[in-house]
Amino acid sequence: MTGRLGKMYGLRLLAEPGVQRVAVTLVLALVLLFRVGQLAFFTTQIQWGYDFSAYWQAGAHLLAGEPIYAPDQLSGPYAPQRQYLYLYPPPLAAAVAPLSALFPTDYRLANWAWFGLGVLIVAWVVLAVGWREGLFESGLGARFGGLLEGRRRWLLVAGTFALPPVIGELALGNVHLLLLGLLGLAWLGVRRGTAGGERIAGIAVGVAAVIKVFPGLLLLWFLATRRWTAAAWTLLAAAVICLVALPLTGLDPWRDYPTVLANLSAPSDTRDTLAPTVWLTPFLGFTGARVVVTAAGIAALLWAAWRRDERTSYAVAVCASLLIAPALYHHYLAILVLPFVLALSSWVAPVAIVAAYFLLWGGQQDALGDLSWVVNRGLPTAGVLVLFGGLLLARPSPSRHSV
Repeated sequence: MTGRLGKMYGLRLLAEPGVQRVAVTLVLALVLLFRVGQLAFFTTQIQWGYDFSAYWQAGAHLLAGEPIYAPDQLSGPYAPQRQYLYLYPPPLAAAVAPLSALFPTDYRLANWAWFGLGVLIVAWVVLAVGWREGLFESGLGARFGGLLEGRRRWLLVAGTFALPPVIGELALGNVHLLLLGLLGLAWLGVRRGTAGGERIAGIAVGVAAVIKVFPGLLLLWFLATRRWTAAAWTLLAAAVICLVALPLTGLDPWRDYPTVLANLSAPSDTRDTLAPTVWLTPFLGFTGARVVVTAAGIAALLWAAWRRDERTSYAVAVCASLLIAPALYHHYLAILVLPFVLALSSWVAPVAIVAAYFLLWGGQQDALGDLSWVVNRGLPTAGVLVLFGGLLLARPSPSRHSV
């Protein structure tokens, strides 16, 4: 009788899968309630659509036949930190132009449509990639106490929306959830193992690279893994997107964009910057740091492509593409949703996944004064690096779950 009571009461109950599910569900419900309150608050603040305002205004300028890049972007070095500053290739402005036309006076209204698209993309990536990788089956789900099996897959969706970078990205309206969807689609194409799947993967990465340059690093992963069809379709898709957008963009923005990229300098305010390039700039200078970080990211990508299974190496490539970006902020880390899902379905140490997840919860802590950078910058940067390191050190996946 005593033995039975010992199993039924006390901390031992936490070892029971049923109790674990109840506890996780309760905690996630409370966190999501808090996140909903955060979002409601952000809709009344400058954060709502802050980044989206740049795309909305660029689309409006295209429709009016005006320049989409600011004069100071063309005249000399500039810091990538202010509202309405458009930093991307012209096709994104052309894609957002319909929203600029529908909401010509208020980008904040247009951001609701962008918000809805982001919510759908996050849920789709988690469910589609998780299902394709067998994450909700009993074999892999057992690694996590059965928390992810069957209908409990919604716990993973809830945990994703509890992640602060996802909430930040939804509020600010940047492009990283769109990139998340495209990179997730690319992986699903690769996972098919067919020429048609490679075409899908190449098109998705090509579109992502036209939206924002850094996903173009996935082209190197295609080449390193000998996916020649995907690599060719990446280049073809990028070229076609540019040509299709040309009637609306015209040639002038394309003449300006190389100068816009060349003049991009280090952020003037580094309080929110997570980029390894910025961390190293005081020691190596901005250009030197950028070269070192880019070389390290490419080396890690190639090593993983040659030494790790394709699922893990693809996740490494996505992380590397993000880490080499010279401008990297907390909400950009929403792209890590895809590497997290792939890590869960690979043989990455669970402790690395859990640690990385919670390290990303850093944020503004003004009460810490001069030490606020530890929480604001240090913890999220550590979270990315822990996930990145966990993927690099992962054991090869068993044949049952290998690509």
